[in-house]
Amino acid sequence: MSPHQILIVGSGDVAASLESISATLGWAPAVVTTEADVTSRLPDAESVVVLSHDENLDGPALAAALTSSASYVGAMGSRRTQERRRDWLLANGVGAGLADSIRGPAGLDIGAETPAEIAVAIIAEVIAFRRGAADAGFLSDRSGPIHVRATPGSSECPGDTVVP
Repeated sequence: MSPHQILIVGSGDVAASLESISATLGWAPAVVTTEADVTSRLPDAESVVVLSHDENLDGPALAAALTSSASYVGAMGSRRTQERRRDWLLANGVGAGLADSIRGPAGLDIGAETPAEIAVAIIAEVIAFRRGAADAGFLSDRSGPIHVRATPGSSECPGDTVVP
């Protein structure tokens, strides 16, 4: 099985943290900062996270991502930034339904403040979205098994690795 391809559009501390965390998860992150790089890397991307606040990059990147085969498209930024991007998308031929499918502001609401915490929140949302748990909450609030793929009654964590 090939690693999950995540395209990170933009630079800075959040991009660096997203790249590092993605690599730790065994994913294949690609950080890009130009529209040409978005175009060349997008066909392989399963998830796209736009961090750029540059109107000349974030709008075209989002428009391309929305019409790609990426199953997750998220964008960091304030609600005002999200509205600016939506207006740009509508003005450039992207339909309202497609524009509204962007996960933005990207990330689960975990109270993140630092770049690394913001990256964790975004990665958590990507994972939740990929696993069909887009409305994820606290584990302590969930009934039933914690590891849904584990054998019922098993006390082993599927994530544990036994080292001889």
